[in-house]
Amino acid sequence: MGIGREIEIGDRTLIIHEHENLPDSLAGCWTWDCSLVLAQWLLMPSWPPDSFTGKRVVELGAGTGIPGLTAAALGASVVLTDIPELLPGLQRNVDENGLQQRATVKALMWGDDCSPLSPPVDFVLMSDILYDVKAMPALCKTLNHLADGRTQILLAYELRYGTTECFKALLEEGFRWTKVPQEELHAQWQSEDIGIFRVFKQN
Repeated sequence: MGIGREIEIGDRTLIIHEHENLPDSLAGCWTWDCSLVLAQWLLMPSWPPDSFTGKRVVELGAGTGIPGLTAAALGASVVLTDIPELLPGLQRNVDENGLQQRATVKALMWGDDCSPLSPPVDFVLMSDILYDVKAMPALCKTLNHLADGRTQILLAYELRYGTTECFKALLEEGFRWTKVPQEELHAQWQSEDIGIFRVFKQN
């Protein structure tokens, strides 16, 4: 996988290896801006101290795992999930950052049984996964399995083709959301095209 990339998240440095020798069609091979936006936000002062300490976190479509690794560094117990092809790279990023005691990797296809993850969890993290409306029923099924009324679902998105239709699908499946104000995001990532939503299940 070559030399890892040093990524500054707050006052922390993560070593991140992108997934080489895999088809370019696998979107999770690369580090996308949304993952950096979400990771930086987890360290912003708007979060009370120890918000993640001892919490159970699942990252869906983790890719290179930056948000989940950040949560692990903040004291959470994290499971990074993605398709099987990406797990070796995710595990290397866990190992490279010395987070083996707080982060594990597991294969999870959206819509499959989530019981090995012992739901409900405290947080679900998602970044830049809203682009294929055909995948939304399976994603919503997974969210329904992982979350209850207390689960915080945190979604970072970049406005691109298909995003609006994906949000409509979330709405149709009974999910609602509130947008995190731009001023609460890291100054580097305050953009009209990138944002974070707190998603919740409607009772």
